[in-house]
Amino acid sequence: MDVREFSVPIPPLKRWRAEVAERPNALFANLSAGAPEGARSIRLFVKPYAPFAPEAGEPAISAFYLASQSLYEFVRANCARPAFHLPLKPVLAGYGIGARGRNSLISIEGMGTYFAVEAAWSDEDAPPRAWTETPPLAEACRDCDRCLRACPAGALDGAGYVDTTRCLRALAAKNAPPMPEPAMAMTGASLWGCDLCQAACPRNAGVAPVPMPEKVRDAVSLERLLAGDTRALAPLIGTNYARKARMRIRACLVAACLQKREYLPDIRALAADPLVGPYARWAARQLEEVG
Repeated sequence: MDVREFSVPIPPLKRWRAEVAERPNALFANLSAGAPEGARSIRLFVKPYAPFAPEAGEPAISAFYLASQSLYEFVRANCARPAFHLPLKPVLAGYGIGARGRNSLISIEGMGTYFAVEAAWSDEDAPPRAWTETPPLAEACRDCDRCLRACPAGALDGAGYVDTTRCLRALAAKNAPPMPEPAMAMTGASLWGCDLCQAACPRNAGVAPVPMPEKVRDAVSLERLLAGDTRALAPLIGTNYARKARMRIRACLVAACLQKREYLPDIRALAADPLVGPYARWAARQLEEVG
């Protein structure tokens, strides 16, 4: 596996803690900066990936989820004390391994923002490394607003923060309450991930998209997902993302956005489902209007 490793001291993360206290954020809800007893440093594992090239009229999924799942499995198998709930963006930026962007994403030279990162606690000391609580924006971001213009939901504030009540990726992670209908209509072809701010980012200019592998294309078949069959997808992106109801929700939205009227009977059959129902009913209305 193509993984880069960095060993860094445990940072204070004072600014991050203050921001969490001042700006409650759904993305921070499950994160903690607390180190376990005996931990003396952090091992960072970074896995680069290439985005999947979009295919007109076909469902899409961000390659990030596949890279993230494979890296998660790697760390779980090879590290005694994984640090899966550590806030890694401020660690990467604070130690100068990566640079902050206006879209809140960190870029690393040679990878852009296309990478997954995981961490583990270590009982060994790390080499000294300069730390700052206030890392600057990446040089390429200072006079650039492409990500702000690319975000269809207007979820980026330009200072590196995301409004999770508007971000399509954040909204997609919730099964209930249902997404606002305007957000459903912005789903497009994406089953998981938005990636529009990454695609627009000049920091990613050196990373060329690749065709989606056939096994992934088969796993994200709308017919399969609407039937609740996630057996091929779960090993690729993890069982949490590939829950049956979650993928049925996403498949309903993508089918409607892509005007796949052939799936209307399958979507109507889900209209009474407690979780999927609001999405299925919205998708059915869109497809009925197409007809």
